Formats: sequence, structure tokens, C-alpha cells
Amino acid sequence: MLSGLHHAEPPLGAVRRFAAAALFVGAAAHTGFLAEVFVETALSTNHEVPARLASDGQPNAEVFRTLDVVAGAAFVLAGPFLLRLAPVHRWGRLTAALVWLYGAVLLTRAALPPECLPQGAGRCADPTGRISELPVLLAGVQYVVSPLVVASWWRGSWKLATRLSFAVQFGLWAWLVVAHVVFDSRFAGLAARTQILVATALFLVGVTYVVRMGTPRRTRRALPRTREVAPCPG
Repeated sequence: MLSGLHHAEPPLGAVRRFAAAALFVGAAAHTGFLAEVFVETALSTNHEVPARLASDGQPNAEVFRTLDVVAGAAFVLAGPFLLRLAPVHRWGRLTAALVWLYGAVLLTRAALPPECLPQGAGRCADPTGRISELPVLLAGVQYVVSPLVVASWWRGSWKLATRLSFAVQFGLWAWLVVAHVVFDSRFAGLAARTQILVATALFLVGVTYVVRMGTPRRTRRALPRTREVAPCPG
């Protein structure tokens, strides 16, 4: 008699494909604010951050909350699969954890959307410090921190992409701080939207990286292989 049934883990190829697909879906839904081109909104594109499109009382708020749920769920699902693919060192594992954490932030933001008290001209009054503002702040922090973490272990042109992403994100974050403190949040909306697009571009680079992990490197001389591996892209 069999002493027990052992469920085999899915092969790395299946893990890689699922992780890449989940990242791609998350990246696509992450740019959900672009739906404001097609649906009615009441906020200024230039001056209000896109997270407030999902605020209570905003037209079509459910559309933007749904897109946050889709993106958040996709990133949360991708996290464990990326953890299996990540190199066995803290930076690779931290990268997978950050993807999962960002998904959790988006899901929390969908459940607790930020407030928007209209004050005319498509603007919201200054936040009153509600707990629902925390996911908005955490998302902004992640845009700056994530490229630094990934850059610590990616190599070659991959590292260049992360450094470029960090430079742009840090500049945009700095403008958001200055705009809020000095300029009554003028053009904060444009800066925040650009942040999302740059973060999405890095997610798509990550999709490419995961897919390339299964492609053997080209070498000048074929080397004997004792077991099948999924090399990291060079």
C-alpha cells in the first residue's frame, strides 16, 4: 500500500509563465487611471493625484477601484511565484516581497479609498489625516524604493533600467513634496501619473526578465550540462 500521496511542485517553466502573466496583468491594470480618457471624472488631471479618482462621491469611482483590485490581486498572486524564482539571497527575495506588498497596498486602497472633499476647479481639499491616506503614501514610497532594491542584484542593461527608473521616480517624488509644501500641489497630478507610468514600465521590464530566465545564454562554446537549469538573463 502507498504510505501517502506526495503532490509534486509545478515545474519552473510553469512557475515562470504564471509569474510573468500575473505581472503583465497587474502592470496593465496598474495604468487604470488612463480610463479617465474614456469615462467621466470630476478631477483635474494636472493637479490631483489619480488615486482620488476612486474617492467616495467621484463619478465612476467603482471603475477605478475595480482596476486597483485587479492590479492588486495580480501582484499578490505573483509574489509567491516570484519568490520561488528569485535567487537565494535577500535582495532577490525582498524584490518578490515588495511585489506582494505593493499588491496588498493596492487592495487596501481599493477597500479604503482616499478622501476627496471638492473645493472647485477639479481640486480636492487638503487631506484630513484619515487612515485611507496611508496606502497613497506607501505607493509613492514604493515607487522610489523598489528600483533601488532591484538594482542591487540585476546586472548589465537590466541594472541600467532600474537606475534610470530610480532617477526619474526620485525626481518626481521630490517635485510632489515641493509642490505640496510650496505650490498648493500644482501639477502634482501630472507628476503622480508619470510615476505610475514609470513604475509600470519597470514592471514590464520585470516581465521580460522573468521570461528571459528560461532562455539559455548564448556561449561561444557549448559546455556540458549535468542538469536542466533556468539561468538568469545576462
